[in-house]
Amino acid sequence: MAAQSVRASAGKELTYRLPGGATMTTIIPPKGFRPQTAAPATARAFGFDAPDNPRALAAWRTKYKGYRETTPSVPCLAPSRKSSLRVSYSSNWGGYVATGHSNYNEVYDDQNIPTYSTSCGSNSNTMASPWIGLGGFRSTKLIQQGFDAGASATATQGARLWYEYLNSAHQNPLVYVGHTTKTGHVISQAMTYRSGKVVFHWYDRTAGSGWSDVTVSGLSSYYDGTTADYITERPYGKLRKFSRQTFSAAGASYGSTFKDLFKLATTEVRLTTNGSSSGAAMFSDTHSTSSSFYQTWKRCS
Repeated sequence: MAAQSVRASAGKELTYRLPGGATMTTIIPPKGFRPQTAAPATARAFGFDAPDNPRALAAWRTKYKGYRETTPSVPCLAPSRKSSLRVSYSSNWGGYVATGHSNYNEVYDDQNIPTYSTSCGSNSNTMASPWIGLGGFRSTKLIQQGFDAGASATATQGARLWYEYLNSAHQNPLVYVGHTTKTGHVISQAMTYRSGKVVFHWYDRTAGSGWSDVTVSGLSSYYDGTTADYITERPYGKLRKFSRQTFSAAGASYGSTFKDLFKLATTEVRLTTNGSSSGAAMFSDTHSTSSSFYQTWKRCS
């Protein structure tokens, strides 16, 4: 059965208008849908990247063997906050960016939801925000997805899932699509860009559940394929302390080539108190494998 037929007959597709001229769609699979047992074409119709090759399909199904349910992704706009990678030192974020190509079109990783400490303060102005993205390092164009600490000013554990798209003309707000209280769980994230359209994917590998994939159209003016980004941000003045934050299974594709993060040319972006080499480091980055690094907290501000 063709993908469009699967969508029409079995799934519920929702469409939302977004700021900056973009459109978000998400398709919710029917009750009982399991990507690990579905035919590859059916899985792809609901946003899963199931391959047709039998050997690759077996490995893919092992990754999703514990998948049990899909949670609908529903947009909720956040207050605007400016995000753009500029230099190798920053006062807002830290991590790594992959360089060396002009056509990065997919970025992905696994991230644990860290335990947040209230020692830096318990209000919403001390959150941490790990994310992956395309662009922003060499231009003001940036498309990104990630998660924030907590769902309210006093919720210090868990995560709120979001995506965002920015350029010099439109500093659009974050779009929240869901939340979880499962501190310590590993979230697989992936975002893919094709001809102005981006698909965002979140999957809680620990719980065996995911959120319905989100497709956003009209993003060609926000795309910069010269970098793939793996970042933890402090969107406000302080950054809430957290247990070790690990970016693993991290990599990117350019054209049809997929590579681990550290098999690509990379630049470390160091988060410091004043955004320069003279400032104190907020956390350290430790490169551990070809596709993994972790961040160790040093201070609040």
